[in-house]
Order: sequence, then structure tokens, then C-alpha cells
Amino acid sequence: MADGEDISEKIGNEIREAQQSSGESMDIRIKHLYRAQELLLHRDKSSSLLDNFLDEMLEFVVENDSKMRCFVASFIEKAWCDCEVMKKAVVSLSYLIQVAGVGTVAVIKKVITVCSQLYPFVLKWAAGSRNAEVERCWEAFSVLKGRIMQHIDSDNEGIRTQTIRFLEAVILAQTLRTEESEKGRGDNMCLNEIGRDHRFISYRKMESEATLNFNSLLDHISSAHISSLNLLTCLTCICNIAQQRPQFMQRVVGALEALHVNLPPTLATSQVKSVRKELKMHLLRLLRHSSSVPFHPRIMTLLTDLGAAQSEVLRALPSANEQRKKSHRYNESSDEPEAKRVKSVGEVPAVVEKEDDEEYGDEAGPSMSMEESQTQSAIDITAQFVYERLKPKLITDLVLISLVALPDEMPAAFQSSYTPIAAAGSESQIRHLSRMIATQLTSMKLGPGIEKIRAEKQQCIGTVIPPTPVHQFTATQQNQTQQSESILPAALLTKAKQKIQFGLLSITKELDRGQSLKLILFAFQRILANEKRAIQGGVGVAQQKLLVRLVTRLDHDSCAEFDDLLMNFIVQEQKSRTELALLWIAELYAQFQGYSLCRTSYATEGYHSESRRYEHYDAVLCNLLKTLYERGEHKETLFHKILLEAPLLTPQSLVWLRTACLDLVGVFGAFGMTTLRELILTRARQRNELLCILLDFPYSDRVDVRTQSVETPGPPPQFYAYEKEDAKPQWDDAAIRVTLNLFLSILPLDHSLIHILAAVYAKSSNDIKRVILRTIDSAIKSMGATSEHLLEMIENCPLGAETFAARIVHLLTERNPPTQDLVNRITALYEQGRTDVRSMIPVLSGLDKDQILSILPKFVLTPVNQKSVPIVFNKLLAGRSIKTGLHPMGAGELLVALHKIHAENEEENNLLLQNIDVLLTQLTASKDAIGSAIDQLCDDEIFSETLFYTITRSHKNFPALGGFISNVLVKIANKKPWKSDPNLWPHFVRCAVANAPHSYFAKRNLQQRSTNAFPKTILTVLTNNEFDELLQQSRKEGTDVLGPLRDYVPSLSAHQQKKIDHHVREIIMENRLMIISD
Repeated sequence: MADGEDISEKIGNEIREAQQSSGESMDIRIKHLYRAQELLLHRDKSSSLLDNFLDEMLEFVVENDSKMRCFVASFIEKAWCDCEVMKKAVVSLSYLIQVAGVGTVAVIKKVITVCSQLYPFVLKWAAGSRNAEVERCWEAFSVLKGRIMQHIDSDNEGIRTQTIRFLEAVILAQTLRTEESEKGRGDNMCLNEIGRDHRFISYRKMESEATLNFNSLLDHISSAHISSLNLLTCLTCICNIAQQRPQFMQRVVGALEALHVNLPPTLATSQVKSVRKELKMHLLRLLRHSSSVPFHPRIMTLLTDLGAAQSEVLRALPSANEQRKKSHRYNESSDEPEAKRVKSVGEVPAVVEKEDDEEYGDEAGPSMSMEESQTQSAIDITAQFVYERLKPKLITDLVLISLVALPDEMPAAFQSSYTPIAAAGSESQIRHLSRMIATQLTSMKLGPGIEKIRAEKQQCIGTVIPPTPVHQFTATQQNQTQQSESILPAALLTKAKQKIQFGLLSITKELDRGQSLKLILFAFQRILANEKRAIQGGVGVAQQKLLVRLVTRLDHDSCAEFDDLLMNFIVQEQKSRTELALLWIAELYAQFQGYSLCRTSYATEGYHSESRRYEHYDAVLCNLLKTLYERGEHKETLFHKILLEAPLLTPQSLVWLRTACLDLVGVFGAFGMTTLRELILTRARQRNELLCILLDFPYSDRVDVRTQSVETPGPPPQFYAYEKEDAKPQWDDAAIRVTLNLFLSILPLDHSLIHILAAVYAKSSNDIKRVILRTIDSAIKSMGATSEHLLEMIENCPLGAETFAARIVHLLTERNPPTQDLVNRITALYEQGRTDVRSMIPVLSGLDKDQILSILPKFVLTPVNQKSVPIVFNKLLAGRSIKTGLHPMGAGELLVALHKIHAENEEENNLLLQNIDVLLTQLTASKDAIGSAIDQLCDDEIFSETLFYTITRSHKNFPALGGFISNVLVKIANKKPWKSDPNLWPHFVRCAVANAPHSYFAKRNLQQRSTNAFPKTILTVLTNNEFDELLQQSRKEGTDVLGPLRDYVPSLSAHQQKKIDHHVREIIMENRLMIISD
């Protein structure tokens, strides 16, 4: 017990994990379900948990994923060990085959495969049970079977293949198993196990359905447009059926002969080889079957044509004893006395009459078998006719005639499939060739066999129809045909005479008019009673059309009775039969207007007159309204729907509308009043009549009627459902979005509405503006940047809607470059001073370099725009100009442009330095561009204080630029810009102090190449006073400069040391700091 509870808990956990992990991949969820399936089907020895968790497993069928649906179908197949599973599983299978979704083809194929495996077991289970629950399950599975069979003509080749295999399973399960049947794959059920007195399974219906399905397979295999895969599948199926149901052996052999002669022309050469190989393999298998002994000559001739060796054919033949037994048994059956066979034929009607009380019309099966037997008889007659005329002289003439049409070279397709005829000229080969020709002639409705069958049919029905002139034989051929007919066995002639003596018209008595009308009425009532079955079969609409046409178009004396029957039928289930009532009224209106057919035999009685047709329409319409009102159902949907959707409201129908509005129960009267108002709004042609009815109500003596007639409709209650009484309406985000939804849905269809939206935006509150800006994304992107109305709105933007225009530009350029028209219009709006400079960010790639330089200071020096500066830098450095295809500005150009920006106060200067830091951070891969920009700035006549900050930050961010920085400092020291602008000296000192140690050591590592290094700047370029100021500044900065210089100077040569000023050398070497401080 503990183990069972543990397994149950594990199964529940796995199913729960699959349900709760909906956000994860489908493979993970299916993995959990596979674990649950393993526990349910293999670990649960008692099989008691399957029923407990079956509903939870089947719930996953609603998942819109092909893998999950295929898993559910596979689970149903594996869980079939318990027949009770099908009571619930059949609903899931029906849902899978019917619903469309992701991977529909894969799901349908899987369901058909599962049903092919389950159908024999379901039929056996239903045949052994007779309770109501099993009957409902069998009916549901029968509907599922019908839906699967409809896929035989599917556009998908894989679905057709699986449907063919399903038909094989159905045929094997619904046909009789004989003593010679071989036990094969899928032969788990047969018709022998179904009792003829079964309560809900018709023996005859099963047999007839199997025959029809087998005929369908034969039709497919003879189709000229069948695909290679379907042909091979169909070939395998009919050969399996022939082995397991030997009664079909003769028809299968005939079908294989016809296929060998008429392969589909759409097959490629390789496919023809494959089909012939498969055909040869199946014929060898049939040759081994004991029931194929009478057909051995035909099968062996086919095998010889297909290239089978004599040894292969001999190995496949059954033993001699089996052949003798089967031949003897076949001869006995063929030599059966004619009287006995006639007697057996005469006994058939008794059986039919015995079973005619079943509700299924099963006559299609026997008639189809008779037609097929007639076709076989026609082939036999034509084959004999051809055989008698296949003489050497005729063959020689035919060959000589055909030589004219032969190509110069043998076609590749013919060469690949041609095999030499081993037994050419033999008796068997001539008969085989005759039968092949006869098969083709019969399929084209030509030959003496077809003529004879046609003549017999004409004699049976007692009429004489002359043959079609195109198919008439010459006089010589007719004489030969008569001679050949005289050669036929006497038994065949005897049968023909018996058929001639029988005539259906001679034994049928004409019914009187009363009986005919009674039968018509019974047929109509039966059609009414079969509504459920019509809906299940998918022909519910066709059944409604049939009922309406029988009532409105049939010529009989019981029209009123039919009208009453249909009216009561509608009223009984008015919710589900509303469409039937509306269809009836529409048909009568079509007849009244002359759009539809009427009862032609009534023309002499005036039925075709417009007044008669109008009276009939008015009578049916008013009787429906009257019946519903008298039953107290004028409060239901049908009463009001008839009034709202009837093509024409007659005066009498308006009386019933007025009566419904004056109903004593106030609520129901309100329903009528609502319908009246809706009709006034929608019926322009009858508005005067309807208004007269409404205007009469304010003078009614009833207070409720007067109140309802003058009541003004208010806004829908859902707008104010959560408001307190006397509270002012407030617009929250949800209400704003709801009202915008419809407008934004129409906006991509009508671009002119953008002007209205801009005008409303300009006058709206900040909350509404915020919601509009957040919800217009998809609508604006659907319009596109080429919309004339959108560009016109931006150009003539209403006052107050500038942010709306800026948002539109941002959305249009979010993933696409701006168009020139868009750039021109937003630039004009900016130049007018109506938009902020940030509105130019989306169109930077469309601006000229001068325009960019003019707006760059407004980004850099304005505190509120600092968050936008990195975006601006990124668009300038990484974007592509729509005019040149290059970057709008290079890294060096942008750095130079920043240094040329003039800061008027300390705050702007700090912002400028901060943005230079941002730019240097973004230029991590552009060291050469930084060096080039610094060189360019050093060569300018006007020296910027910001340059020293840039040099210091570049040295800090890019240590590899140490040598370059040293050279820059030498250049600046030689140029001495502080002489013209003393304010530059402190900046130079701070820069020199900040870069001294690193520059020194970097140049020291370069040994003798660094003669122009930073120490040289300090030792040789600077004057004594400048050097002293440098030392003082280094002390303030807390940087030791003298220590590195003291170590560096002795490493210089004597010549280099002489170039150092004496005062400077003493300070370095003697460390006279006190003198400096004094």
C-alpha cells in the first residue's frame, strides 16, 4: 500500500511540474509527462492509478503545440490495456482530429495512426458489450472514423497515406475471416465476432462499409494522378487484405493486372522501377497463398512480365497437394448446378426483407457488388472476343501500322521498365494479352462485353435505348459478336432469360395520392428526427436547407401541415434552431421577390402571383411570432432576432411587435421597446411606420410604457461601474487606453486621422498625453515614414503637440534611418524654436556637419540634456549618414569640436570636461584618433585650457600613449602659450605634474631614444622661475619630482648635462628646498 501511495505521489508531482512549468520549453514539460506515463503504465502493477490520473493526462490535449498533442495521442494508444479508457479518450481524439493549430498535419497523422491500431480493439469491445455507455462511446468513435475517412482526399500526401492504412484496418475488422485466411498484422478482429442481432452495431452496415472502403482503395490504385508513396501504400494494403481475406483475391489480382498495364503517367523512372519491384514482391507472396491456386496462370504471367525468373516463381508455388485440393474445391464451386445457384439467388430477398427494419440504408453494398461482377463479366466477354481475333495475320498488320508511330530511339522510361516476354506466342501469353486489352477497353466503356451488359440492363427495366453511335461496331463485328455470344455456356444464357422475365415496373403497383402524401409526411418527419445525426456527420446546414426546400418548394396538398411541423420543430429547441427559422423566412422572401424557385405546378392556380407569395411570407412570419408570444417566449432571443433580421416586416408582424412592447410584465415589455429602437435605427425604409408605433406609446395609459418610450439611453454602465454616486468621472490610464484602442486600430487604415489625434493631444492633460505617447507605437510604425499625412502633421504641428511630433520621429527612426523629408520637417520645427534640441537626436544621421556643430553645444553645456549626450556621441560615431553613407563625424573631429566649444562660466566648463570624459570612455578603440586630435589642437593658434585636461585624461585612460604625451608636452613647452595667455600656465603645470612620473619611466625604458622626453622638458626647456614654480606646484599636488630627476640626471652624458641650467642642476642634485621655499 505504501508503494502505491508513493507511486501516486510521484505521478502527481510529475504532472504538476508539467502543468506549472508552462514558461519553460515544451521538451521539458513532455519529459515530465513521459515520466508520469512510465509510472502509470509500467510501475503501477495494480493498474488502479490510470483511472485516477487519466483526466489530468488528457487535459494537455488543449495545448497548442504539436509535440504535446502527439504525446497525448501516443499515451492513449499505450493506455489501451484498459478498455474503459476509450470512454474518455475518444473525446480527446475527436478534438485532435478536428481542431486546427500549430503542426496540424503532424497531429492528424499521429491520430490516424493511433486510431488504426485501436479500431479493431474498439470494435471487438463494442461487439462484446451492449450497455448504453458503450453504445455512446461507439457512436462517438464512429463519428471519429467518418472524419478520418474524409482525409482520404487530403492535400497532404502523408495524411492520405495514413488514411489508406486506416482503411485497411477497417476493412480487415469488418469482413469475414475464412478458413484460408492468414493470420497477419492487424488481424485482431473480424466480422465473424459480431452478432447479427447486436443492439447497436449493424452487421450488414459493417459489411457494406467494408465493401465500399475496399472499392475506394481499388479506385485509388487505378487513379492516374496518385503519388508514388500513396500507390505503394495502397498496393501493400490491398495485398494484405487479399492474404487475410481470400474472398477479395480475385478482385485484387484483377486490380494488379490493371495496374501493371496502366501505371500512372506522373511517376518518374525511378518510381516506376520501385512500383514494379513492389508489385513483383507482392505477387510472389500471393502466389504462396493457398487461395490463389485458381489464379496461378494469371499471376505467373504477370510475374514473367515483371522479369521474375522461373526459379523464383517455382519456389513461391505452394505444394502440389495444396494446389490439387484448392483446384478441386474451386472446380466444384464453379460446376455447381445452375438451379442451385438460382435458388440461392432467389433466397436473397428474404434475407433483405428480414433485415429491412434496420434504420441504416445498406443497399449500396449489394448493388456495388453486382456492378463489379458485371464489370468482371464484361472483361471476360471482351477478353474472349479479343482472343478469338488475335491471329498472326492481324498481329502482323497491327505491328506494321504501329511502326510508323515508333520513335527513332527507345524512350528511357520504356527501356528501364521493359522486360523481354519469356513465353511469347504461348496460349497463356495470348490469353493474358487479350485480358489486358479487354481491361483497357472496359475501362473506356468499349467492347462487346460492355454492350452486352448495357443491353441486359435495358431489357431488365423494360426500355430500349439505342447504343451510342460512336461505340457501334460494324456489321461484320456485330455478326462476330453474335457468333461469340452463341458460343457462351448455356447456363449464362439461362440466367439472361430469367433477368428478362423479371421487371420491376410489372410487379410494382402505383400508390394512390393519399398514400403518397402519407409516405412523404413520414419521410419529412424522419428527416426532422435525424437532426442530431446530421450535425454529427457535419451536414447540419445541408439538413436545414433540405427541410426549408421541402416545405417551400415541394408540390403537395399538405403545405400547411408541413409548415406546422417545421414551426413546432423550431419552437421546441429555439436556441439551437434559430438559423433554421431565419433560413425559412429568407427563402420565402426570396420567392416573394422572384429570386428563388417556386412550385411550378401551381402556376395555373395563381401561386406565382406576387400577392400569393406575399401572403405566404406574411403567414409564416406572423405565425412564428404568434406561436412564440403565446408560449410566453417573446422574452427569448428568437422572437427579437426574427424581427431584427427578417428582410421585410409586414403590418401584421408590426402588430406583434407592438403587442410585445405592451406586455404586462414590465421587463419583457422593455425587451420589445429595445428591439423597436434598434429597428428604427437600422430600417430606413420602414422608419415612418416604426416611429408611428413609438410615438403612440407616450400617450399610453400605463406609466411604465410611457416611461420606457421617452427614456433617453445613457452611457454603458461599465463606464461607471466603480464610481460612487455623485462622483465626477475621472480618466484613468485604463479608460484612456480603452478609448484610444479603436482609434489607433483605424489610424493605419486612414492616415488623415493623425491630424485629429495631434489636435486632441495638444488640448489634453498631461496624463492623457503620457498615455497617448506610450500607446501609439504600433500604429505609427504601421503608417511608416513615407506617409504624406504624417509628414504634413509634423510640418504644420499644432501648438502643444510638439512632443507628439518628436515622439513620432523617434518611433519612425528607432530601427530605420530617417528619410530626408522627415529630417527637413523636424529641422524646420526645431529652427522655429518649438521643439527641444533633443528632438534632433533621431535625425542626426540626416544633418550636415555644420548643422551638427551648431547644435552640439546645446547638448554639451545644458544640464538637462546630459543624459542624452552619450546617445548623441554614439549616433555621431556609429551611425551612417543618409547622404554619404559614412559616419556623420569621426572620433578626432568630434574631440576637436568639443574643445572649440566656449564655456562662459564654471558650471558650463565642468559640464564640458565631464562630456570629454564621456567621449574618451567611448573611444577606447580610437587611440590614433585621440592623438591626431591632440596634435591638431596643439597646432591651433588659439590654445584651449581644456586641452591640458584632455592630455591628462588621455594619459590616464590610455597608458600606452605615454611617449606621445611626452612629445606633446615638449611641443607645448617650446611653444610657451602662457606668454600670450598667463591663465594657461597653471594648467600646464598641473598637466606636467600629473604626467611626470609615468612619462619619465616610460622614456627611461626606451633608453637612448627618449632624448625629447618629459625630463628634457623640465631640465632644458623651462626657465629657472618656471622650474621653481613647477617644483612648488608638485609639492602642493603631493608629487615627488626631484627624486626621479635626481636618479635621471647622472645617467645623462657629460654633453647633455652641460645643457642643463646650473641653477636647475644645483636644485636637483643638492636638494636646496629651503631656498626655494624662501
